[in-house]
Amino acid sequence: MARNPAAIDMFIIGATFTDWFTSYVNNVVSGGFPIIRDQIFRYVHDPECVATTGDITVSVSTSFLPELSSVHPPHYFFTYRIRIEMSKDALPEKACQLDSRYWRITNAKGDVEEVQGPGVVGEFPIISPGRVYEYTSCTTFSTTSGYMEGYYTFHFLYFKDKIFNVAIPRFHMACPTFRVSIARLVG
Repeated sequence: MARNPAAIDMFIIGATFTDWFTSYVNNVVSGGFPIIRDQIFRYVHDPECVATTGDITVSVSTSFLPELSSVHPPHYFFTYRIRIEMSKDALPEKACQLDSRYWRITNAKGDVEEVQGPGVVGEFPIISPGRVYEYTSCTTFSTTSGYMEGYYTFHFLYFKDKIFNVAIPRFHMACPTFRVSIARLVG
């Protein structure tokens, strides 16, 4: 019985299991992968992926999920974790609430999708001096990579009519290098 090579395509993250496992353990031990509610998450944080607007800093980490991705058909699943933090030195009257988000999502072909809507993951967090709000969401691409960028719209709690935008830095998501099964058989 002939097997469809595309049916066994998978993402191989290391040259050997030992290489992959050693890298994974090093990331856990060094704090590279956060532990949230006793679960290890494989988020990668690029130190350049930080934007500060006034007293608010937004940073992003990303993770490729091979278990929810496929080569045939092309479907690459990524999660991202966003941290929104107000400086502890900010004045109390700078406390604000997130109203909406705007995303510009671009895949490797240059196709752009714009998304906007209320809140983030169904919430409208209040940010005050020293406070941190984190959330996780996801996206998919039909290409092996892409990026997102955008902004949040906030209003001040003490001056409700005064709204402002906070930049979300551009963050890239890329599937690890892989070879399809037919190439592995030939190569």
